[in-house]
Parts: sequence; structure tokens; C-alpha cells
Amino acid sequence: MNPTPEQADAVDSYGDGLDLALQAGAGCGKSSTLKLIAGSDRRRRMTYVAYNSSIAADARRSFPSNVMAKTGHGLAFDPKYGERLQRPRQTAHQAAQALDVRSILGIIGATPTVRTDLGQPKAMTSKVIMRAALDTIERYCHSADHEITAHHIPHYDGLTKRNPRGELEKLVLPVARAAWEDLKEDDSVLNLNHDHYLKMWALSKPTIPTDVVLLDEAQDTNDVLAAVLLHQEHAQRIAVGDSAQQIYSWRGANDALERFVRELGCPELTLSQSFRFGPAIASRANVWLRLIDAPLRLTGWESADSSVGPLDAPDAILCRSNAGAMGIVLEGLAAGRKVALVGGGSAIKQLAWAAEALQGGRPTDHPELMGFTSWDDVRQYAAEEDGSLKVLVKLVDEHGPARIVTAADGLVSEGQAELIVSTAHKSKGREWPAVRIHADFRAPKPDQRTGLVILPREEARLAYVAVTRAREQLDDTALAWVSTVTAVSE
Repeated sequence: MNPTPEQADAVDSYGDGLDLALQAGAGCGKSSTLKLIAGSDRRRRMTYVAYNSSIAADARRSFPSNVMAKTGHGLAFDPKYGERLQRPRQTAHQAAQALDVRSILGIIGATPTVRTDLGQPKAMTSKVIMRAALDTIERYCHSADHEITAHHIPHYDGLTKRNPRGELEKLVLPVARAAWEDLKEDDSVLNLNHDHYLKMWALSKPTIPTDVVLLDEAQDTNDVLAAVLLHQEHAQRIAVGDSAQQIYSWRGANDALERFVRELGCPELTLSQSFRFGPAIASRANVWLRLIDAPLRLTGWESADSSVGPLDAPDAILCRSNAGAMGIVLEGLAAGRKVALVGGGSAIKQLAWAAEALQGGRPTDHPELMGFTSWDDVRQYAAEEDGSLKVLVKLVDEHGPARIVTAADGLVSEGQAELIVSTAHKSKGREWPAVRIHADFRAPKPDQRTGLVILPREEARLAYVAVTRAREQLDDTALAWVSTVTAVSE
């Protein structure tokens, strides 16, 4: 297949020796463009940095021999970490005992408490504190920061107001710092994971022995890896991705494409010809691209026969939240269909078990429910929040945790399924012939003061990802409210 004019421009810019940011829309051939670049100059050593191990493995098979394909973790890995990575799973309770959380905080006697947003005293057991400390380390490891600070502590529903947040920080921050010091030791009592050694590698300011760095999926690159690649001043750097598909900022990922342009002053080219779908679906995608003022608009593949409209039997249903996916799974199983859930049922089961614990008056360290002392508190908070928690409460109250767990155990593999269910986040990088968007993508409410309907930018990007998973048929009826949106917010 001959390169498009846009692909030819990208190869020419590489030949000029320029650092480059390449905006590639959904299905617009970014991988094939990188292969064209690699094949155009086989004399130079190139390092292709892939988003995950399966993409890296595919690249090793398909790229020219002058290209070394690795994930960021693959670049950072040292065999000395092997034994620590293979330890048995360590629960938050076991980690708290191994590190001796109570000793770190000087706790003698009663378990400390914090006041939740609803004013209820929540017991902060060593297990809960340790869970939050490990979450904090995870966010720190995704950042380019040198030290762990309070802003690395995640947002927990139910513990968001100033005083609850301040009390949480006093308990979590000292433990997170102590845990990180332990993890840096070869004989750590805590289990090492892949993000930990990537962070340690990044802090060492490494030099990658290569002439060219090719960064894929740059829009979702964590700051820790982006900083390493930006410091490879001896190499030509090319970042490829789609800023409109940046959907993981909530877990520390940022848009390296924007950083390449800003910090390297490099040109920004586009790939706008989609080979995944035809003009009808491209037109729906462009609605969202216009809304977020993206640097490109998609051109649908004229040879592809695609349509937009209601679907009775889609191949896949894409949901905004785990709770929304849970509801579709229950409906599908009740109708006697074979249902698969992308990523498996573990996340749903964990949520159900956490809800069951709160119903029984027991605490939970699940990140979505950790800030609550009882199921009634979740109900009250959900009624005020009007988001994904409301969907979860409705499902748990109607079906009960036990039925939800049973449903998760009744899922089949995608190859056996009559229906595939996915969250929009987990659908990224996937595609299906016929896709329906689920109604848990809720319309934003008008601002009471201004009357403006404002949608968070990342929510608009998530909708764009969802509608571009369809190849032939798209049912985006649930997103009809997009016409009412007057602005987007950061």
C-alpha cells in the first residue's frame, strides 16, 4: 500500500533530522507510519517505545532489524529485580505488618480516625493507611517528581473536604515515604512492582544507547517516562499519538505530544485519513474533535461502508464506568446471552465485595469506597454526587453483592461471546464491527449560575475514543446530548 501524502511528509521530516510530534487520529495508520520511518533509514539504531508488552512483541516481529522494541518498563528492567517481582502476592494488611505502620506513626492504643465528608468518624486501620500509602507511591512513580508530597495522595470519594483531606495526609504521607525508602532497598520487606523499578531507573537519569527514539501512544505516557525520553538529547525523538485519546490523566498519564512541541520546539504533523471506518462514523468522531478543538479532523475511508443509527444487536456495548458495565452484564446474562467483559470480572467482583463489607458494617480499602463508613453513607453521598456511584448503589441495592459476584463468574471468553461489554477506558486500542454506546455516559447539567453546559475535557475525549471503536455500525444515541454542550473545562 502506497503511503498517503501525510505519511510521506512524516518520513520526509524524519529525513531532515528533526524531532517530531505526529498527531495520528483513530485508525489513521500510526504504526505503519513508524514502520515507514524505520524502513527509510536502516543504518541507524532505533528504539521503539511501546505502550504495552503485546504491542512491543508485535513490533519485534514486524519492524526492521535496526529497531529495538521495548516498553518503558522493558528499558528499565534489571535482572536483579527478578526474585523480588516473583514473590507471593502481598495484601495491604500484610504490607502494613511488614512495615510496622503503627510504629512509623507512633500509634499506641486505639486506632486513629478521620472525619469523613459526611461527618462520620472513620477508623483508619493500618491496612487502610497502607493501602492509601501504596496508592500514593503509585502516583509518585507515574510522575517526574523527585520527592513524595501530599499531592500524590489520590482523591478518595468521601474524603475530599479540607479537614478530612488534611487528617488523611497526616497519616498517609509518613507511611508512603517510609515505604518508598524500603522499596529502594534490595532486601525490602514490601513487594516490588514494575512501576517501582521504572521510577528508580528514571531518577538515575539514564542514557538510552540509540540514535532514534520512536514513542508510541504518546498521549498516554506517564510523566516519569516522558521526562526520560525528553532528556535523550543525543537522539532524534519522534512522538506519535492522538491527543484527543488522552484518557488516563486520572492515573498520572499526560500528553507527551504537547510536551515534545513545547519543550523541543519540534514541528507537529497530522495523520487524518482513517482506515478503520467510513465517512459516517468519521463525521460522528469529528463532532467530538471540534468540541475539544483538536488539531485534526478525520477523513473516513471511502471504501468502508459504515453507518450511524440504533442497533438492536451490537457486537460490543461500551460503558462509562465499571458500574455501568456491571448493569449490562447482568441484563445480558438474564436474557440468556453469552457475555464477555473486556479485562475480566475481577474489578466488578472487587466492587461487589467492598459493597458487601460496608453493608455488614466492616471497613474496606477499595479505592472507590474507602472513604465511607457504611453503605448508607455511600447512598447519601451518591445521591448528592449524581455520578457513577449512583449507578453502583442502584445495582447493589437491586441485585445484591452475591448475585453480582455470581454474574461475574458466569462470564465467557470473548471468542465464545454473543455480546462483549467493556468500559470505554478498556476499549482503547480495540475495535468491533458494530458498537453501541451505553447510557451511563451522562449529560452534564447546566451551571446554576451561568446556565452554561460545561463538559470536562477528558469526558469528551473518552466519548471520542468510544465512538471510534466501531468499524461498520455505530449507535451513539446515548451521546445525543453533545449538541447541548456549550463549553469544555480542563
